[in-house]
Amino acid sequence: MSIVFLHGTGSAGPKAWPLQAAALGDEAHFVRRVHDGDHPDHVQPVVIDALAPRGHLVAHSYGCVSAVLAATERPDVVASLVLCEPPFVGLTAGWPETDAHVAALAPLFERRSDPTFTDLELSAGFATAVGMPVPDFTPDQLARSAARLRAFTPAWLIAIDPTIVGRVPTLVVTSGNRDIYDEVAHLLEGHGATRLVLSGHGHRVQDHPDATAAFRRFWGSTTSAEAQ
Repeated sequence: MSIVFLHGTGSAGPKAWPLQAAALGDEAHFVRRVHDGDHPDHVQPVVIDALAPRGHLVAHSYGCVSAVLAATERPDVVASLVLCEPPFVGLTAGWPETDAHVAALAPLFERRSDPTFTDLELSAGFATAVGMPVPDFTPDQLARSAARLRAFTPAWLIAIDPTIVGRVPTLVVTSGNRDIYDEVAHLLEGHGATRLVLSGHGHRVQDHPDATAAFRRFWGSTTSAEAQ
């Protein structure tokens, strides 16, 4: 059974999952960035190929979009999903925190092609809106980050089928620090997902010292259920 980790909009590959890379090593595959905007059209086929013939898929933030779309298209290759703070705000439109989140992000993306909108304004605005500290980037890092965001399709514009979490065993992990992610988790729980809160590490719940063990327990429970 393969184990695949999919990054969000920040670091990719093992750098996006330092604790899991240290704990799992060659036991897992850490997807590297294949498209500046991480658009599912480019990422989804890579994920499906990495999982085949069947495996556990773990994703963080925007990577959860491609993960769920991969599971929807090919549930036969996805044994389980672990979604770390999924931003499925298209599903929770009308909920108070979701609407506030979209209201904060939408102006950034409306201005992303404006040459007067600086890389720092875009990157700092995005980090603040998703609940992360503003990164202390070098000029090159800032340029790369902004290029990704300028190529980015907001999550609320991508259609997600929430019922997939009732067909593929799914664990939704949130930090408990941002109500927007709890709104999404609550909705997914209503469709059959299991919820877990790992607090103290902000948006990067995978950096919690108990995260890898929690993932392993979930994989074990789904594998046991399949064997019955």
